[in-house]
Amino acid sequence: MKLVFNADDFGSHPTISRGIIQAIEQGVVRSATVLANMVDDESLSALAALSQVSVGVHLNLTKGKPLTSLNPRYLEGGKFSRAKMYFPEGAPLLRERVIRAEFEAQVGRLADAGIAITHLDSHQNIHSFVNVLDVAADIALERGLAMRTLSPAMSAYLDWKGVRHPAMLISGFFGKNNIGEVQLLSLLNSVRGKDGIMEVMCHPGLTAGLPREHTEYYEEREQELTALCSSGLKAWLEDNSVHLADYDDV
Repeated sequence: MKLVFNADDFGSHPTISRGIIQAIEQGVVRSATVLANMVDDESLSALAALSQVSVGVHLNLTKGKPLTSLNPRYLEGGKFSRAKMYFPEGAPLLRERVIRAEFEAQVGRLADAGIAITHLDSHQNIHSFVNVLDVAADIALERGLAMRTLSPAMSAYLDWKGVRHPAMLISGFFGKNNIGEVQLLSLLNSVRGKDGIMEVMCHPGLTAGLPREHTEYYEEREQELTALCSSGLKAWLEDNSVHLADYDDV
């Protein structure tokens, strides 16, 4: 059994980034995805210096400032705005060429920093929308990157496109009532024995110095961090002969 523990939101705030680095150095996280339009140079350099982690781009159209010159009508105070940019049904109003330009800029931000990018996923799973998925999959295919799959239907689409992806995503380790070592072990027991590489989505972080208004997911980040570094989790992985993989293995 092979698991990729991928930490989302690197770069959202330096405090969150430090927590993710702790989850890599002291815990089971072996992969992280970066909010390229938000990450500071110091955090990115610290991540690049780590040898035991694969790094991807957390494609983003919902938080922070764009890296390209988007039409101001889609922004609020120069930042992405779900209220202005998205249909009531959820999908972004942007044309695919505009989405592509922004995603290329985000990928380029990491590539220019010397990061060997391995994969793509997205903030708030915006690649579940067809117009976003098409763009992201094309970029992944052109650059030889893997992608996070969100469903069997998305896996089938990525197979058809020729884009590598894990066998499945374990997304239940998220939310106020779904975190902690007990909850995580319950999720892992439910997929024990399945074939293929599975990704565990996680959102660890620290809160000291993190403004409360920065994220609704606040105390939960440190709770996730504790679980991901716990001796109980490490013992379960060893007892069940689980290989900690990264996106280079996908």
